[in-house]
Amino acid sequence: MFNALTDELYDTALAGGPVMLPILLVGAFGFYYIFCGFFGIMPVHKALHMAGIMAKVAPLLGLLGTVTGMVQTFEVITVYGNQNPVLMADGISEALITTQSGLIIAFPLLLLNHRLAEKHGK
Repeated sequence: MFNALTDELYDTALAGGPVMLPILLVGAFGFYYIFCGFFGIMPVHKALHMAGIMAKVAPLLGLLGTVTGMVQTFEVITVYGNQNPVLMADGISEALITTQSGLIIAFPLLLLNHRLAEKHGK
């Protein structure tokens, strides 16, 4: 089961195109800063600030992925026309996956950042 899950996540990351790497890195750094803030590994002012930045950047990167996916779709339409929707599916899939990934990372980061700020009276 774990192997199937990791395979699915890997396939999704590949389908998201080149913008997925920055989205995943932003998520990893954001959750790292939240972890450090909750467990006192770094000052809370710094952890809140950096996690907040990551939470704001993630959906913007998702939007960038949306645009690149749609550009890819329109390039396919320009070359092959719009008679075969299968050819357009990769670009549309990339657009949707990156949007979803950016939001999936941003929502918990924003909520945890807010909780960390409440916990420390910020």
